[in-house]
Parts: sequence; structure tokens; C-alpha cells
Amino acid sequence: VFDSVFLFALRNRSDFLAMLPRSRDERHRLRHKERLERERLADRTGSYHRYEPFKDPVAVAPGCPSHASAVDRFLTTEDVASVEQRERLQEFRNIMEKHEGRRQARYKREEDRWQALDAKERAEQTRLQRLQDDPVVGRKNLAGAPFNIVTHAYDGTAAGQKLRHHDDMVKFRGELRTMNLAARNHLGFNPIIGEQVYPIRIPERPHAASMPALAH
Repeated sequence: VFDSVFLFALRNRSDFLAMLPRSRDERHRLRHKERLERERLADRTGSYHRYEPFKDPVAVAPGCPSHASAVDRFLTTEDVASVEQRERLQEFRNIMEKHEGRRQARYKREEDRWQALDAKERAEQTRLQRLQDDPVVGRKNLAGAPFNIVTHAYDGTAAGQKLRHHDDMVKFRGELRTMNLAARNHLGFNPIIGEQVYPIRIPERPHAASMPALAH
């Protein structure tokens, strides 16, 4: 019986030996556990995760903006020199633009500062001219008081005489208050002999009638 089955298999060898022999790469993959798992995941069916093999993990996919062909990635010496020259020129332009921008900013700041100083000077000149042209302000070109602070003398004008009378009245009221306090406190009175040892003098009141300049 075995011989008859074996002869039948030999006659129909193409139907009997349907599985193709494994290649060397396949045999090597079956020797490693990780590669075997990858093969099984790649051949997995159904709604499961399928392993997608990739040759180069850092390769750029075609159509990507950073993708370059093998010809474009290698440039000749002349092209490299041109590219480097353009890069140097662009870098030089950027540096010059930065310097020019800083120069313009500093020039603008300095110009604004000088314009502010000129405007302040013009405003001061305008104010002085306005004060000089104003007749009311021009008449006020006098001292703060009709009194000479150097000679300690009053002016001979009516305002000076009025200020003299005002100061005399201040002195009079001070002396009068001093006399009242002394009298109330019995200043200069000796209770043993019953006499006023220190006399109390009543100050003389200044009169405005003695100022003829104020009569009118």
C-alpha cells in the first residue's frame, strides 16, 4: 500500500509538492524571535494592527518638503561655492540691516531729544516775551516789599511808610502784651516793703497821622 501511494505521489508530483522551499533570508528570519514576530504581524488578518516594515527610519518620504533626490543631494564644487557665497552675502545683508536699524533708532532718539530741548527753549523765550509785553506784569517789576534788605531801610514811598507803620504796630502790640503779663504776675513788686521796685512802662502807640505821605 505504501509503495502504491508513493508511486502515485511521484506521478502527481506537481500537485503533491505544493509548498515552495524557503529562501535563505526566510530561514534566517525564522531563527530570530523579533523578526518572526514581525513576519507574523505582517501576515495578520482581520481588524488588528499590521506591522509595516521600513528600511530606513531616518529616510524622508518622497513628496516631503525636505526630500531630495540623490542627484540634488550632491552638488558640484562650483555650485557649493555659489551657495556659500549667497549665504555669506545674505548674512552680511542681515548684519548691515541690523546696524542700520540701530543707527536709525539712535538718530531718531537723538533728534527727538534735541527737538524737545528746542521746544522748551522756545517756550521759555515766548513766556519771557509775553511777560515783557504785558503792561500789567511790567509794572510789577518791584521788590517783594518796600524794604531794602541790605540797608534795613524802608522806601520813601507811601508803601514804605505803610510798611513802617505796620511793623511799629506789631512791636507795640508785643510790648503791650509784655506789660500786661508783667502786671498780672506782679513783676517788680516787693511785698516786704510794699513798693514797686521795677517800674512798668506803658509803651507809646505809634500814630499814622505822622505820615504825611498817607494823608491823601
